[in-house]
Amino acid sequence: MNFAGQTLRFVNFLLDTSIYFALLWIFFIVFIDVIPEEEVKWISILAFFLYYFVFESVKGQTPGKMITKTRLVSTTGNKNNFLFRIGCRTLMRFIPLDILSYLLYKRGLHDLISKTAIIKTTY
Repeated sequence: MNFAGQTLRFVNFLLDTSIYFALLWIFFIVFIDVIPEEEVKWISILAFFLYYFVFESVKGQTPGKMITKTRLVSTTGNKNNFLFRIGCRTLMRFIPLDILSYLLYKRGLHDLISKTAIIKTTY
């Protein structure tokens, strides 16, 4: 497999974080009079989970990965339970150690535990 390097992964992170916050900002601007302030945190957490889970489940790519021409794949070659593994992968992003795991490993904790990887694509 042609794994995406740490620099490309960091670019994906920056792109996806920017896109997520832009979408969230637009959502809150549109619904500013409807959403109570105390619910903003929970909506943001749910939106973060859905952003990654839906895009990676449907396309194997988030918008950031689409821009950089990378995609999510199973490292086991087995597509069984892939949706479950994407869910685990997405939940792992909420653990602060996940972002720090890139300092020790080429692949992040959410990749290792879910047995997934980000590869470069040709399309």
